[in-house]
Amino acid sequence: MIVFLDQPFHITCADADLYVELVGPKEGEPIYFLHGGPGYNSHSFRDLMGEELESYQMIYADQRGGGRSYTENDFTVDNLVNDVKVVLDSLEIERAALIAHGFGAQIGARAALDSPERFTQLILINPWLSMPLLSRTLQRHAAKLSGHLEEALPNEEILSNTAVHDPIEATNQAFQWVNPKKLFDALEFPNPASRLQLEHSDSTALLGPQTQAELHGTWQLDALEILKAISTPTFFLGSRNDQTIYPDQLEAGLQQMPNSLMSLIEGGHYPWLDDDESFVKLLQEILSLSTET
Repeated sequence: MIVFLDQPFHITCADADLYVELVGPKEGEPIYFLHGGPGYNSHSFRDLMGEELESYQMIYADQRGGGRSYTENDFTVDNLVNDVKVVLDSLEIERAALIAHGFGAQIGARAALDSPERFTQLILINPWLSMPLLSRTLQRHAAKLSGHLEEALPNEEILSNTAVHDPIEATNQAFQWVNPKKLFDALEFPNPASRLQLEHSDSTALLGPQTQAELHGTWQLDALEILKAISTPTFFLGSRNDQTIYPDQLEAGLQQMPNSLMSLIEGGHYPWLDDDESFVKLLQEILSLSTET
């Protein structure tokens, strides 16, 4: 008899209350989903993709400071990495595949490096591996959208290796020129219908206590240099129409991990919104590799 789980948990970790949902067959392959952000949640991914992934034992965990996970104090990326291990320990799950989307790649890469024995795979979906690189991308696109082309930073391929750009300054400049939501919407959603679908899902999310707790040093975070030291089998899944990552973040990541597998699909930052069938098929193919090795 197959036992199907659908259980919410509140896990206490230091000064945080972590909200987690464990969903799927008890004997299914565990998959830990690391959502983007920082400050977002796992609700929309389960809401929109949960049925497609019901053969796996899915771990939907809201990161501290976002969604239904609560903390009063500011925190670091190391806290977020440790939270992953605390959740796995609390659920008594020894190993899991790790799916990291967007900003979640900053946590996923560090977790895989710190505890390779805990993860069967690291699947990076449209990863923000370098926040300084993302800040430059935002500055360039904001300059274009706002008519400040003469102030746009040079493209990455011609940017000097010795050039130093303050990521906070670049991001602030971008957000002064273009409203942050408008800027991210322009880069992440090639199809307005996909944006509306995500916004509708977000509107149904139940959020926990909202505080002013923040992640320290968001725009300085860079996981590129640690990629080459990761031993966990790593896969890149990128979207051609996600202008936050294509091509710069993917190219930078593959330079560090040239032997990793990479697949490109159409769509934006949330590829399951644009072509869920192709996304699920590709994701399942990647996940099947862990059972063959």
